[in-house]
Amino acid sequence: MTDLTNTPTQMTGDAKRHWSSKGEYTFYFALIFLAALPICLIRWMWTAIRQTQVPPQDPVRWAWREAQTITPRIFWA
Repeated sequence: MTDLTNTPTQMTGDAKRHWSSKGEYTFYFALIFLAALPICLIRWMWTAIRQTQVPPQDPVRWAWREAQTITPRIFWA
């Protein structure tokens, strides 16, 4: 008898896309973006105060990048 408990299930790209809709992905992306925005704003202000200069990236871009990093991990991890 084959032991299948140690081999993870491999889904193809088409099956992953079919499993989760684009609307659901957008909803979670927006939710994570809105949650990350105040944190990134505080981090941006703290960096600006500490270094006495404006950081090169604005807080919206930081939050967008955080959401782009976290959201795919929810669906395809």
